[in-house]
Amino acid sequence: MKVILKTLLLIAFIGGADAQTVSTLVPFNVGDDMHYAADGYIYSSHYGGNYFRKINPLTGEVDTILNANTTTIGAIEMDDNLTIYTCSYELGWVGKFIEGDNSISNITTGLLGPAGITHDNNGNLYVATNQNKRIVKILPNGTKETFVQGSPLSWPTGITIDPDGNLFVANMFSGQIIKVSPDKQMTVLATLPAVNDQIPDVAYLTWTNDKLFICHYDKNVIYEMSPDNGDFHIVAGTGQPGHTDGPALEATFQIPTGIVASPSGDTLYVTDGVSPNQRLRMIVFDEASLYEERQEKANEFIKISPNPVQEKLTINISLKKTQSIDFQIIDANGKICLAKNKVYITSGKQEMEMDILGLAGGVYYLRAFNDQFQETVRFVKS
Repeated sequence: MKVILKTLLLIAFIGGADAQTVSTLVPFNVGDDMHYAADGYIYSSHYGGNYFRKINPLTGEVDTILNANTTTIGAIEMDDNLTIYTCSYELGWVGKFIEGDNSISNITTGLLGPAGITHDNNGNLYVATNQNKRIVKILPNGTKETFVQGSPLSWPTGITIDPDGNLFVANMFSGQIIKVSPDKQMTVLATLPAVNDQIPDVAYLTWTNDKLFICHYDKNVIYEMSPDNGDFHIVAGTGQPGHTDGPALEATFQIPTGIVASPSGDTLYVTDGVSPNQRLRMIVFDEASLYEERQEKANEFIKISPNPVQEKLTINISLKKTQSIDFQIIDANGKICLAKNKVYITSGKQEMEMDILGLAGGVYYLRAFNDQFQETVRFVKS
């Protein structure tokens, strides 16, 4: 199945404090949970469904890569080798799948309500099992152990991880966001508000650029939260249900559930809508503001000039440490047009060039990545 979306994603916006805009990338039938993978595609799963989908974030093209004979697929997570990990809430298993396979292979069974899944840099999986208030750790050899259990965990559902190994967990029915350190210390970062004093339904969350972003599907908004002190505010949505695009704080969502960020963090992708017809929405942040913020916080960035460009693309690079980076130039259809692999870049500020004279005019994306670093920058070939 393929769906080609005619409306391309919107990238550039007016600057300022509220310079983020919501648009619709895929209008229906996407799924609930998502993962932005190392190959530049978004992969999605549907809670209680039987498929995995592969979505081109540049064009909105959707492929179904698995249509299984089971209707119990749940959350989705992926490693850098493009192995998909998923779980069955009803049947209590965790499994894995690689595109091209015919079915999901079980890794472990006997879990009570596995609802969210993430992984660390060592290949360990962490599964939020909400029926017994537990985070289960699954080692690469399949061995499982209880990582943390009990209060303040209460119906843990969404789970994500930062580069330092801190887990962040959303308590679905209490609105609490829990931070779990690598040494298993649990802290309540914040409690998101309920609607009309009812139970707050908090879904999935993601970490990017030292921030957490959380779907509040009962309130129909997206929150931004500090992972350090728990300060939070609404970054998109009015609180009224709907699918209106536009400036983020004027746009509307209906039951926002899944959320992932682009590698650079300049775009959030959100699934919303009534199952099984969820849409894929985008929250695109002001590029100039994000660039300045990343430069100030991390001193690690990729910048290109000139833009638009005719013959040679100049790539300015600032890295904290010396490393090898792969570079790809990708067109608006997701095709890799040019590539430079394993380029050795020393720490500090550096500059390199790529000859693009042979490319046709149009919109392109420079992707720079390795196992620990990934950045995507848009440019125009004139």
